[in-house]
Formats: sequence, C-alpha cells, structure tokens
Amino acid sequence: MNTLVVYFSKTGNTKKVAEDVIKELGCDHAVLTYDEKADKTEGFKDPSGYERVILLCPIWAFRLPAPMKQYLKEYGASIKSYSLIVTYSLFGLRGCVRNCVTSIGSQPHKAFKLKGKKVIAGEYDVRLML
Repeated sequence: MNTLVVYFSKTGNTKKVAEDVIKELGCDHAVLTYDEKADKTEGFKDPSGYERVILLCPIWAFRLPAPMKQYLKEYGASIKSYSLIVTYSLFGLRGCVRNCVTSIGSQPHKAFKLKGKKVIAGEYDVRLML
C-alpha cells in the first residue's frame, strides 16, 4: 500500500516511533517543524497521491498539537485513509481522534496511544500499530 508518514515531535519520543514506522514500511515521510514564536508550521507534503497516511504526534492539552492541526486544516480533505499514533504522558487519545474526524471527515483506520515512558524504554512493537 502506498503510504505517507506525517509526524511532528517536540521532545523526540514521537520521532523515535515515526522512524520505526518508516523503517518497517519503507515509505515516504514528512517531518513537520514548528516555529512557536511565529505560529508557523513547515514540512507539509500533499497526501492526495497516497492510499494511506499515518499521522504521528504528541498530545497537547488533550488535543492534537498546533502543527498537526495546521497540516490537517491544509490537507485533511485530501486524506483517503489514515491511522493515528500519539505519544502522551497522561491521556487524551479521544480528543485527538475528534480533531482528526473534524478535519478529515472520517474515523481513523487505527488509533494508538503510546506512553512516553514506554517509548523511551523501547517497550512497544510498531508492527502491532500497522
């Protein structure tokens, strides 16, 4: 399946998981970078040419972080099928799924949450998320 991985990582936890997904699938990817002072996100890649998009990001205040929200505002309507993987310290997957459904218009094929401590310890199997 033609897959695009789009991820944003502030502390490196999400980046670690995203790199494992990219390695497992051997797929294209886009890294979102965020300038907080300017509230500007860069690294967008048009997902319309992909059958599936895997979105990875941390949870910020029970929701998607600003860079992922900006990406979905720009390209959400052109995502055909997607999965969502979030890293967290407390909780918030439902809020992130709601954000995606609002922007994309459909439920994710799969949605996973990974506790930051488990990511740091390497206690996850990326194959179970795909």
